[in-house]
Amino acid sequence: MLRRHFLTLASAVAIATAAPYTVTAATPSDQLVIAVNMSSMRGLDPHELNQFESAEVVANLYERLIVLPADKINEPQPGLAESWTVSEDGKTFTFKIRSGVTFHSGNALTAKDVEWSLRRLVKLGLAPSTDLRQWGFSADNVDSLIRATDDQTLVLETPEVWNADLILLSLASFSTSILDSTFLADKAKNDDMGREFLQTADAGSGPYSLRTWRANELLIAEAYADYWQGEPAMRRVILRHLPESSAQRLQIEAGDMDVATRLSSTDLSALQAGGNVQIQKTPGFGFYYLALNQKDEILSNPKVREAFRYLIDYDGLSSTVMKYYGIKQQTIIPGGLAGASTENPYKLDIEKAKQLLAEAGYADGFSKIYFATPVTPEYEVAQSLQANATRAGIKLDLQGGDHIGKFRERAFEIFSARSGERLPDPHAVLASYATNANNADDAKLTGLLAWRSAWDVPKEIQGMVLAAAHETDKAKRNDLYAKINRAYLESSPALITSFQRTDAKAVRNEVKGYTGHSTWLTRWDTVTKGD
Repeated sequence: MLRRHFLTLASAVAIATAAPYTVTAATPSDQLVIAVNMSSMRGLDPHELNQFESAEVVANLYERLIVLPADKINEPQPGLAESWTVSEDGKTFTFKIRSGVTFHSGNALTAKDVEWSLRRLVKLGLAPSTDLRQWGFSADNVDSLIRATDDQTLVLETPEVWNADLILLSLASFSTSILDSTFLADKAKNDDMGREFLQTADAGSGPYSLRTWRANELLIAEAYADYWQGEPAMRRVILRHLPESSAQRLQIEAGDMDVATRLSSTDLSALQAGGNVQIQKTPGFGFYYLALNQKDEILSNPKVREAFRYLIDYDGLSSTVMKYYGIKQQTIIPGGLAGASTENPYKLDIEKAKQLLAEAGYADGFSKIYFATPVTPEYEVAQSLQANATRAGIKLDLQGGDHIGKFRERAFEIFSARSGERLPDPHAVLASYATNANNADDAKLTGLLAWRSAWDVPKEIQGMVLAAAHETDKAKRNDLYAKINRAYLESSPALITSFQRTDAKAVRNEVKGYTGHSTWLTRWDTVTKGD
């Protein structure tokens, strides 16, 4: 039996809040300590959040119907649903819910909890709800289309026929996590279905339960002894807020941290050379992107949009700040998926950018406010663009901070960040970047990057994206995606991609089983420690 070291909560907090430059003993053999930047972690409600670090936490507090193994990302496996069938017409999915699963409260998990959770996701209508709403579910129809017929059976009907894999992949996303409906029944405030409560609490059945969370400081999760797949080896997982790359590097070198995230390429290189740490580079289904608000008269000019493509130092960034964090890519379908292309026709060309600006009527340049997240490597990429834009006559007032809310409200001029879609299928990226069914402000399609950018995507592109999602013939689907890729590249899009996202983490050699996941579902219950 695994030997355990039972620390008190006070001891755990002492480890997690030690001064950044203090050398302490190695982390306990039954605890996993992760350094993260919590600045963008705003809550832990799985039906609300849409952010990398929070998603990893939720992936371990909650369970989902379907599982996507990290090494078989395209092969849906049984999770809370031990089996499923799809009707001949492709519209009805029937799931047999696993018996013997309990929530952290001790309540038994049944199909009624699945029904309530999926309905809640749709009815809240927040950004993650896109994972179900895009298939035609709405607050008006979800009660009739998603229903528990008994304690172990969940029936899900889609209003239209879609490629069945898209539905199954959606049900593996952290957004479709299953919540304890009985436990949450008295936690609602003003009909929020427990939303306020779940910002700092959990109602899940995952391998870990939330013990403590102090924003921008500390999160502690405890192993759930009655977890249906067995109690995890790591009795406790501690996330500590360490926004500085240098501090993370020192602590993981000293053995005070087991995993470090958001490190600079310089620090990652140094750690890799040191020999005590492995660098994981996990490809993601998203991009580093630049969003130009199309409600702005200047930025909506196609030649201005095209000019910005020549202000990105693709090659220079590839060999420096993006060495561990991205793969140069200017097309819209992530590498490795159907229809992907290796074509990258753009390069840094200040004179070409000036020419396009002059043709657009802005030979003397212009000034804009530029919002960027102040984390590695997003901010370094933003600083590079700012410098190049200055050379072309464009003054960018770069403002770091948590501006995602303003982006979602279309209250910005220029914004850059990185996306991370949750389906290992081209449709996931295309639905966000290349569809916008209603460009009106009151449409509130906040889950779509195209809507946030106020980009009225060409109808030809949107039509092909929709057709590909319905297509069940693999060859025809692949052909459509290749055409979409070309059309997007030639459209001077308002959402400019530069690098396909790669998530880099430093993991000490003695940590086994901590495996980065392309859809952010990195698990802690697979972790052990040893030589």
